[in-house]
Amino acid sequence: MLCTNCFQDECRTTTISKDVVINGRTQTIGDVECEKCPSCGDIVFTHLQSLALDKKRVNLEFSSKPLLTPAQLKLLRKILNMNLEEICQILHIGKNSYGRWERGELETSPSMNLLVHQLIERFPEARVNLIESEMQAEIEKAKDRYLTDSVSLGEFVRNVLRATKIIIDVACDKLGIAAGALERIENNDLPPERIPASVSANILKYFQLTVDNLRQLFDNTLKIQVMRQRISFMHTRTTVYGKASESTTARSLNKVLERYVSEEESIEQPSVDPEYLRKIGTFLQDGTEGRS
Repeated sequence: MLCTNCFQDECRTTTISKDVVINGRTQTIGDVECEKCPSCGDIVFTHLQSLALDKKRVNLEFSSKPLLTPAQLKLLRKILNMNLEEICQILHIGKNSYGRWERGELETSPSMNLLVHQLIERFPEARVNLIESEMQAEIEKAKDRYLTDSVSLGEFVRNVLRATKIIIDVACDKLGIAAGALERIENNDLPPERIPASVSANILKYFQLTVDNLRQLFDNTLKIQVMRQRISFMHTRTTVYGKASESTTARSLNKVLERYVSEEESIEQPSVDPEYLRKIGTFLQDGTEGRS
């Protein structure tokens, strides 16, 4: 076959290694047959060679699906709002099979694991919460949108989680905190230095931030807290009572302060303690994660 790139030589059959993207990661397929021009080096694939490459890629994609843990299987049902009977009907499996996988009584076979992955891929919210590469890609997109000069830590975290549809259970597990602590962070209710340094290190890694990004988020949070201390009373209307009312009031007050601080330039700018930032750096170097 004459090379259609340089028209100087006949292409010759050879084998090469080719990089492909599988589940968000670049992987190399070896011994890929192709036609290569000895003069210009141009590479082309015949129909059969292209088909053989696709088979290798699909086989690699299917075999590289991580084995889902019992916790992930349970989380999938929660995300899809399905009971055991409903998800077994969708997957066309026995009534008790999924429940035994969830409880860890039975390990999913490679074929069943692939079947559940195919279900996950049909629901964007399931993909982003259960597939790490999807989660990180969505966080990166949301970060580019919401990381501004005036945004506080709470507003940033709240907006990113809402935009990506990452659920509270997953976010808390990744950050190493309880749901109550996450709510306080979202409401800018915790002074930065009172967030365990290990948790702040997790926040930095999870949301793909730099130390400078985190410092600015902390400083903007401190501005909101300065204003909160100056407020003696704020009336809010709510149709709920007790703890739910307290939570609603805290969210409302925080959003009012976020809006005010972002527009008011005369507010003093406090700064987070440099020693606290150094502690975060220590946790980043050690790779230590904490739970609050």
